[in-house]
Amino acid sequence: MVLRITLATLATCMFLGNANAGPGWYGSYDEARQASEQQGVPLLVHFHASYCGPCRQMNSVVFSQADIQHKLRDGIAAVEIDIDHRRDLTEQFGVQTVPCDFIVLPRQAPELLNAGFKSAAAYRDLLRNVVARGAQIPKTKIEIPIIVDKAPLEPSEPVLGLEGFCPVELIKNRKWIAGQGQLTAEDRGIVYRFSSATAQAEFKRDPRKFTPQNLGCDPVTLYVDQQAISGQIKFGAFFDNQLFLFETPENRTTFKDNPLKYGRIRHALKVDDLTSRRIQ
Repeated sequence: MVLRITLATLATCMFLGNANAGPGWYGSYDEARQASEQQGVPLLVHFHASYCGPCRQMNSVVFSQADIQHKLRDGIAAVEIDIDHRRDLTEQFGVQTVPCDFIVLPRQAPELLNAGFKSAAAYRDLLRNVVARGAQIPKTKIEIPIIVDKAPLEPSEPVLGLEGFCPVELIKNRKWIAGQGQLTAEDRGIVYRFSSATAQAEFKRDPRKFTPQNLGCDPVTLYVDQQAISGQIKFGAFFDNQLFLFETPENRTTFKDNPLKYGRIRHALKVDDLTSRRIQ
């Protein structure tokens, strides 16, 4: 099924927030945050994406159940956030994969409760745990921060991007040219090497233009297994002028059969999440 959404409709949805919130959810993050403060209950934030298979499955078999819809409003202020509509919250919470759930308690940073699909029984247990923790909150008005600054984790040693090949030559000219060890630049904890000072300068002006998607992780493995496994350059593929790397040729073939399915989802990964080759 192909969805056709006009720019006006999309803009309206983004302005209103979670306009299509299902039963049990608050209509927007701000509404849920305000309810959390006024009622003195935990704020539960569920991140999802419209093109995420496990997210759609949870909507179908978990959030459709009446008792779960009731529990979402019983001692909890819950909201679901589409990562494409609220990228600011996605970044502030440090979302790495969808679906996932965070709890926010007074004077505490958001805490990740769950990443990946949960059955109805498992999600009931999650909600009971949230309510139990909320019962320990002093019954006074609390303040939930709108913006949460999370210091990024520093890797113990740098990761070498594209196995030392120049990303600018690769993206612009589709050429695998080895970079020089003295010509480097870093983006999101990954070090890239360049074939020339000109390429290095061009990269620094717009790094994301030349780096692999998902920090070089295999998008099929990310989608299916929700694991951040680094792809190999020999199994690379371009889609929409963006480079994707795969750990196996089979995954590359799977991606090419349906690139929109695996290529649209963006995971807020950190370098320490990767299984990657380190600089020797």
